[in-house]
Amino acid sequence: MRRPALPRPALPRPASLVSSLTALVVAVTGTLALAGAPSAAATRAMPGNFTGYAIDTCDAPSQRAMNAWRRHSKYAGIGIYVAGMNRACSSQPNLTRRWVTTQASRGWRLLPLVVGRQASCSPPGYYRGKRISAKPARDYAKARTQGTESARGGVQAVRRLGIGRGSVVWFDLEHFDLSNRRCRASAMAFTSAWTKQLHRQGYRSGLYSSAASGIRMVDAERRSAARKRVVPDYLWIAEWNLRDDLRSSYISRAGWWPNRRVHQYRGGHIERHGGVALAVDSNVLRTGQGTRPGRPGPDCGVRLGFADYDRLERGDRGAQVRAAQCLLKQRGLLRRDLSGSYGTGTTKAARRFQRDVGLRDTGDVTRSTWTALLVRGVSGEKKLVKVGTGGNEVRRVQRALNAASGASVRVDGVFGRGDMDAVRQYQRRAGLPRTGVVSGPTWRALRKGVTVDGWSRGGRRSAGMQVPRSWLTVPYSSGAASADNARPGSDREN
Repeated sequence: MRRPALPRPALPRPASLVSSLTALVVAVTGTLALAGAPSAAATRAMPGNFTGYAIDTCDAPSQRAMNAWRRHSKYAGIGIYVAGMNRACSSQPNLTRRWVTTQASRGWRLLPLVVGRQASCSPPGYYRGKRISAKPARDYAKARTQGTESARGGVQAVRRLGIGRGSVVWFDLEHFDLSNRRCRASAMAFTSAWTKQLHRQGYRSGLYSSAASGIRMVDAERRSAARKRVVPDYLWIAEWNLRDDLRSSYISRAGWWPNRRVHQYRGGHIERHGGVALAVDSNVLRTGQGTRPGRPGPDCGVRLGFADYDRLERGDRGAQVRAAQCLLKQRGLLRRDLSGSYGTGTTKAARRFQRDVGLRDTGDVTRSTWTALLVRGVSGEKKLVKVGTGGNEVRRVQRALNAASGASVRVDGVFGRGDMDAVRQYQRRAGLPRTGVVSGPTWRALRKGVTVDGWSRGGRRSAGMQVPRSWLTVPYSSGAASADNARPGSDREN
């Protein structure tokens, strides 16, 4: 909307030039504020560098639900339906700027979705009067205009919520008949215009769609020698094969691989975490550069991470002795240089540490002593660690887990699926809730030096479960309106 022109001020006398300009600036600022100029963003660019799991659900959950799922589930991302004429849950009572700010401050990665006009050949009974124009005149000009308008509406919605520039804004294009030429061409024209407008306004473009239709459409455009449309920056692939990876049976790894994909691997279902049940779709994603490990913390110039940790006693020598000496020195218990020789000074320091944390003061570095030492690090800070977390707190968990269990996880500063599986096994054997999340109870167990035996090195499943073919071809998202305005989750191919 164009703002009304400000009245042109009279030229001031030279003596009052500064004061007159100051008054003018104040007047302009006040006018813009009254006109509702957007305030500073509440979040950074979303989802940023991340590798992990996300949910999407029709209504943005309550704060109680978000808190419970943050502490007890593997999910650290959430799709939120922010705009669009075909949005099923349009009231969104919880979705406010404050809600967005709170989730971002607690580490949630946000994926804003717009459910706008749908393909002209959508299944009968869906999106009446709210479809993309299939008129081919002037190179599908009307469809392109509709795509531009939809992008503007999406940007307005995310700005109002405080989602930062550079974020990926996703268009939800539900399943359609890919064999219909005009329908396909108009949907591609719409998507291209959507992407261009988002770029003009400082945002990245994402497309959510069925792997069998919208995703194949943009991949064909990417591969086309006569390509004339702009394809989205990111893909959100709806392919309900229950495989939590980024591969697709419909497109190759030549495009959007691996850092520009979200895979919705399971459709509408109920999950309960922390006593709170939600109806969700499940997704795995890798965006930006993926989760980053950050700079390693202080390590005395020696190696601290090993696949397993030996029991150390007086007379021992080697790299693990230096690691133990470094950790004891960081606790202020050892003053001498790191000799790599386990002598009287190291024995005394180990005993002092064992007494401090309630372990038997043998002076030997046992598995329990290793565990309690490694998990503390320098600061001893206890952050929530789950899939998608990166940094030194992850390294502390990985090292301590190897000492406590012999899990032999890779110490790389990025908490991934293998780490989650290892934490779940540790939690089960230690009598803790099996969340796969390192929160208060698991931190406390590791800090106490709780170790477990009988470690199983069984691998993850290699194949997904058998699912109905309709799940693979017509998955409708939780946030799109269904036929005859039915609630989401009941959509299936006829």
